Amino acid sequence: MGSLEGSRHFDVVRTPVSGTITLTNDRLRTEPELVNRDPYGEGWLAEIKVRDEAELGLLGRLPNAAPLISQQIRERNVRCFAAFPDYELFDIGVECAAVLAKLNELLGNSQAGTVVHIVSDDSSAEIEMQRWADQTGNDLLESRKESLFYHFIVRKKS
Repeated sequence: MGSLEGSRHFDVVRTPVSGTITLTNDRLRTEPELVNRDPYGEGWLAEIKVRDEAELGLLGRLPNAAPLISQQIRERNVRCFAAFPDYELFDIGVECAAVLAKLNELLGNSQAGTVVHIVSDDSSAEIEMQRWADQTGNDLLESRKESLFYHFIVRKKS
């Protein structure tokens, strides 16, 4: 049906059934982030006129897929974030204050809703990121430590 390309990912989108594409979501041309932010709503890709209705019976239902997806996440040790990042800042060996300066610059040139993944090894990062979120009004969506690194997901306020 098509392809999706990002800064760190490329993938082919296959149709779940055979048929003809009758409508595409033109909004995705200017707002591709909708695919990640709202895939079952505003981020839909296409409408398909199904060639063989019997194929629909082969499709699973989303609620039934949840346990299977959860099992694969556990087995593959996947770490999902609260929101898919538009940008990433990896600043290892740098004080959090310097990271926040870069973050402020990035968000200053970004639209509302932009999501950034920050990775830091500064032991003060958790406190500094919370302070930053409180002062700026931006959303600190997620904060976690894995091994020696702190991971943060932030979203620019609306």
